Order: sequence, then structure tokens, then C-alpha cells
Amino acid sequence: MKFSISTTVVGVQDGERRWDLDGYLAECESADALGFEYAYKGERRGHGPHSGTHGVVNNAQLIAQFGLAETERLKFASGVVLLPLYHPVTVIQDAAMINAMYPGRYRLTVGAGYLQDDFDVYGLDLSERPRRMRRGLEAINAFRSGEHFRFAEDDPWRGMVPPRDPAMGDLLPEVWVGAWSDVGVKIAALGDGWETGPISSTAHLSHLAGLYREECAKLGKTPRIAILREAAIAPSDEAARGLLGQYILEYHRIYYRRGNAYYKPRWEPWIEDIGSADDITLDHVLRNRALVGSPATWIEMLEEWKEILDPEEIIVRLRYFHGPGLDTALEGQQMVASEVMPHFAV
Repeated sequence: MKFSISTTVVGVQDGERRWDLDGYLAECESADALGFEYAYKGERRGHGPHSGTHGVVNNAQLIAQFGLAETERLKFASGVVLLPLYHPVTVIQDAAMINAMYPGRYRLTVGAGYLQDDFDVYGLDLSERPRRMRRGLEAINAFRSGEHFRFAEDDPWRGMVPPRDPAMGDLLPEVWVGAWSDVGVKIAALGDGWETGPISSTAHLSHLAGLYREECAKLGKTPRIAILREAAIAPSDEAARGLLGQYILEYHRIYYRRGNAYYKPRWEPWIEDIGSADDITLDHVLRNRALVGSPATWIEMLEEWKEILDPEEIIVRLRYFHGPGLDTALEGQQMVASEVMPHFAV
């Protein structure tokens, strides 16, 4: 199983969010030296009431290109580009150019998005996501295979997919899909793999994985899964909880406040007893939603998830822009690389 990191490009300075590209590069350079596989960073555009406290990133592909230019081995992935908001030809052409510049080191990961705030920027409604995602991926796949593709009259876009520039050769990136709904994982089968996202519980992920694999079988595709989890590691479970637990808990309270449909009694009975996000405790999200503990606990949990989901990659978020700091994340990378990754080496 491969290990990757989810990075942060925004920090808090004097009580306000600020870009922290030096910290981002430090995360990436450390991961590069320690043998992590990918560095991921997604995009967020919204500024409305549902945006929470995440830092806004306008272009995930540009962030990846910045990291690629400053590292030598580490691969990079957008995690995710909100495909319904863009013309798919532009998205795949940009991705192909990045991968041509840094051969074999870039993965395009796209997703539908789930916040109206992101769509408000473009005057779009969330109800348009499924069609835009499916037709966008079909156009991207046509570009990659060199097949003729013309958008239909009722498609969100017009025109045709142009032929791939021969100067790029065959240096086309993998295209993965981030999804956490029944409809989403079925669409994800159109890509090369599925990135889970951090919100769903293990029970829900198991359900989604079944749907994803069924759809892959229909399409004659090989299912490939990457799990994204909020994470904290320390010499003991208690230390890990004390170090980053409050930040991980706040993320999940944000997810809950946004009204996501992934906190359901069907997956976890305790949700029936929750009156508000403030009632959620760290014990609620551990084991099922977050990777927190000592190296031994990490290994135990990852073995369990490997049995349930059979992922080829685990993506861990070790740095949180609202605390406690870059040094903690870099120490976490060191511990994962020295005490956890060798256990899963092929």
C-alpha cells in the first residue's frame, strides 16, 4: 500500500488566514525525501455561509505544478478539481501539459463538489453536478484515447473535443475521481481510480466500494481505491489525541454543520443521539473516520481498512491550517515513514 499526503497552503497569521506557500513546499520536500508517493491539494472557491474555515485555493492544478517544480521525485495530484465548473477540454489539456513537463509525476483528480457556495461563483446550481460530471469525464476520456467526441445540443458545453497535440506524445496523466455518494462512485468508474474523501465512515465506504466495484465490472475496468483520512500520529494514542484531536474534531463538526448526508444512523447508530455539531466528540469519529494514534494503532487500523476496502493508497492529512504548526506535521511524516510505511512495503 502506498502512502501519500494531503497538503495545506493556507495558515493563520495574526488571527487571519494567509497563504503559506513556504509551509506547503516544506511539507512536499519532506514527503519527497521520505518516500511518500503523492502530494494532494484540492480547490475551494466559496466564501458563503457554508464554506466553513477552509482556506480557498482557486486552482488545484497550478498548486500541483508549483510543487512539481520544487521537488525531484514526489508525484502530485489535484485533490480535487471541481470538474462541473470548468470546460473539460481545458481541464484535461492543462493536465496533459503538466504531465508532459513532469513525465509520470502528475495525476488529475476531479470531483463534483458539494457546496452551493462554490457553484455560486459561476451562477450554477448543485443539481447540475451529475450530468456535468459524467459528460465532462466522457469528454476527457475521448481526449485521452484520441476518439472523436462532440457535445450534444443539451450538454452544458458546446463544440467538439479537439485532437490531442502530437507534441505531447503519450504523456497523458491518470484521471481519478473523488466521490462520496452512490451516484458519485458510479461515475467514478469512468476514471482510472476512486478517491474516497475524508467524510464517510468505514461502514459507508464499504457500501460505496461495493457500488464502485460493481460499476467497474460493468465497464470492464479494474477498481482502484485511494482512502483520504484526517490523521495524527504520536508515540502513544493519548499523545496523538492531545496533539491534533481538537483540530480533527473541528473538521468533522464543520462537515456535519454543512448538512452532509453521510452522517446517518444507517452507518452509525450514535448519530440519532446528536442534536448539533457541538455534541460530536472525538470518540465518535475515531476508528471510523480518522486515523489517530501511535504507530501500532495506525498499523492495526490500516490492516482493518485494507481488509474491508482493499485500497492501493492511503492519503493522510497531517497538517491543519488552524494548528498546531508545520513542525508537528513534519514530525508526523517522519514517524509514518519510519514506523508505519515499512510494515506495508511491497
